[in-house]
Parts: sequence; structure tokens; C-alpha cells
Amino acid sequence: MAGDKPLGAGTLTPAELDKEADKVYRLFKRGNSRQAIGRALGMSTDVVERRLARARKNLGEDSLADMRTDRESSLADMIRESYRNLDKAETVAEKNAVIRTIADLNMKVAKLLGLEMPAKVTLEMEKALELLHTQPDPVWGDGDL
Repeated sequence: MAGDKPLGAGTLTPAELDKEADKVYRLFKRGNSRQAIGRALGMSTDVVERRLARARKNLGEDSLADMRTDRESSLADMIRESYRNLDKAETVAEKNAVIRTIADLNMKVAKLLGLEMPAKVTLEMEKALELLHTQPDPVWGDGDL
């Protein structure tokens, strides 16, 4: 009897789990967050994470490479947008926040590709920070009291 099973114990067959995992993966691949997927499908974020792990396990190596390429492309888009935001930033605080975002995104790309942070990028970030700290803030002035 189905009523004799403990709560949450084996309510879905392996085929049903695979189907659900595929659905979660497709939503995730479209850019939906784990929380949004959970809300849409009535799952906790833990269940969403387990379904994503199952989907990844079921994927072949080619699909995993495609997933890495998709993530790399998404990160590249965010980096480009961050540079546009850097051009629009007005205060030193805004510029510093955008620079930190760019550095973080570059680190994520490097990690995704299995690389160390390129020294050139680190140097460019250090130069940008130095430039920001030597120029007067256009909103607040040069900081003289």
C-alpha cells in the first residue's frame, strides 16, 4: 500500500525523477535561479539542487561542455555590462563596487576554465583602483576638508 510508506520515501520512480531533473535543468539553463525554480515547481532549494545534480549526472560529457560554454558566455555578458556600468558610475564608491564586480566575474570565468586569475587582469584592476583613488570624485569633490 502506498499509504504504508514513510513520508517522502520513494514517492517518485527513477524515471519520474529523471523527467523532473530534466525539467529543472532546462529551467536552470534558461537562467532561472534555484529559488525561482523551487517556487515555480513547489520544491525546496535542496530538492532543486538534488534534481540539478541528477540531471548533470545523466548528461553526457558533450552536454557538460555545452553547459560550461553557456555559463562562460553568460559571465562574458555580465562582464561587458559591468564595464558599461563602470563608464556610468559617478562616485568613487560606485566605481569601486563595479571594479570589485568585474574582478569577481573574471575570477569565476578563470575558475570555470580551470585557470588562475591572469596576472594582466589583476594588474589592470590594480591600475584602475589607483586611478580611482587619485582622481577627484565628481560628486563629492576631491576630499579636501
